[in-house]
Amino acid sequence: MRLRVLWAGLAATLLVTSACSAGGTAAPGDDGGLPDPVIEAEVTSDVDYVALGDSFSAGPFIGTMRTDPAGCARSKDNYPAFLADWLDVKSYTDVTCSAATTQDLTGTMALYDGGTAPPQLDAVTADTDLVTLGMGGNDFGIYDSLIRCQDGRLAVCPVADLRTDAGKVAGNIRKAVRDIRALAPEADVYVVGYPDILPTEGTCKAVGVQAEALGPIAEVAVALNASLREGATAAGASYVDMEAVSDGHDVCAGGRAWINGPRFRIGVAAPFHPKINGMRAVAATVYEQVTGDEPDVTEYAEPDPDVVVLNEG
Repeated sequence: MRLRVLWAGLAATLLVTSACSAGGTAAPGDDGGLPDPVIEAEVTSDVDYVALGDSFSAGPFIGTMRTDPAGCARSKDNYPAFLADWLDVKSYTDVTCSAATTQDLTGTMALYDGGTAPPQLDAVTADTDLVTLGMGGNDFGIYDSLIRCQDGRLAVCPVADLRTDAGKVAGNIRKAVRDIRALAPEADVYVVGYPDILPTEGTCKAVGVQAEALGPIAEVAVALNASLREGATAAGASYVDMEAVSDGHDVCAGGRAWINGPRFRIGVAAPFHPKINGMRAVAATVYEQVTGDEPDVTEYAEPDPDVVVLNEG
């Protein structure tokens, strides 16, 4: 990948800078009394990053919400913010928005507070180097139907219909990636899958239904991620598999859970959405695919203020 070559070059620059700051080269087996390597100049990447997505990317109710616009319920500690921080990008624009569908990539989105958000693809330009796309679960009302199946509002979960709808998402993602490519031909595009929300075996109080009722819901979730992978691959994008990584971190995992339970918890997360540790996990997984290395994980996302591109609105 083009970005891996870039980060390999940056790593080489760091090594050269360290050697120069140390004052020279010691003989084998002799440190020459040299001080520890010190990097005097900050080295940043030359990457313009754009994040597109729905609530699983935006991070509603995690920590502090951004206000550009407020109706998107976009956290300052979502995975795009962590990724921008750890990659030390030149700029990033986060237009992820809670409740977004793939239609909101190209159309104006009506927000819950009465406001609007411009098409997310407006943020992508020919200068964009990196794009993450995390959406598809709201298409055809899939996510909402799964929640209603889980909480008992649907007497019979329409699994067959939901599986069919999940399969249709592949075409939407394929089109989305192609639209991104048309706007940013040189960008590396990563389609981010959804983590496990519910346990694959057993149940717990946070779920509120018997284990046998979760099987059909899990089927649809697996089909949705398979559809995201299919769409990404067909359009030449990379797929980030969060289903495998999140195994054992679902809502029933107690202290290891990356997913919030059924309650709105201001500062923590929306119901059945990732908490900040889940966002860190997604960012780390994307980072490893982009660079081939593990990130220096931080507790909170702190992109340099001068690289944060505040969105219009």
